[in-house]
Amino acid sequence: MLRQLFFDVDLSTRPVLRAVFNYKYSITLGLILLAHILLVPLASEAVLFAPFILLCLYLAGFLLMADRSRLCRVILAVGLTALLLTGANIFLGHPVLLATAVCCHAAFLGLLIALLLGRLLHVHKMPFDTVMAGVIIFLLMAGLWSQLYGLILLYDPLAIHAPESNLGQHPYFVTLYYFSVTTLTTAGLGDVTPVSNIARMLTAYESLLGQVYLVVFIALLMGRHFANR
Repeated sequence: MLRQLFFDVDLSTRPVLRAVFNYKYSITLGLILLAHILLVPLASEAVLFAPFILLCLYLAGFLLMADRSRLCRVILAVGLTALLLTGANIFLGHPVLLATAVCCHAAFLGLLIALLLGRLLHVHKMPFDTVMAGVIIFLLMAGLWSQLYGLILLYDPLAIHAPESNLGQHPYFVTLYYFSVTTLTTAGLGDVTPVSNIARMLTAYESLLGQVYLVVFIALLMGRHFANR
């Protein structure tokens, strides 16, 4: 009996649902990748709708993983609040509303990271689907930092230099996510660069966090593998 957030499911009588829940992290990873693929055309053609659709797909993945714990209920509340604020910003377009929506979006991603980290640290085996949870955490970290960069740009439009001239007025989500991933992986391609001191500090800490996480995740993966053997 699986106690999901809204209902109980008897997996022994529903093989399709059993397969879905057995590979819930892999499916969630697919939803996140789909969100990023959709983000490319939407960010340039309909910049206001891009974060709304991104949040919808993130919430769909979360509902697949959620249980009845208190943390999952808090994550759901924060995610729905971010979705409502993002939707309201499409019609109102107020800077304060946009900043609040970005803060809620960042909090939602941060809580998701905490949920998945807690689950990873408590598992005794690391099958393929659980390894995908570790990949999801890495992508969520990049998403979280891209939201933080967006907040910085709302405060200082010249904090980050990018090829897009309107990056400050309308944060270009693909560019910010690209910058976040290259920073997290320490690729540092140089076409997008931090200018202000706070952007530089945030970039430095993201690079450090990315390296620490990869080392810890690989050590955890290998430790669980050899411990089982």
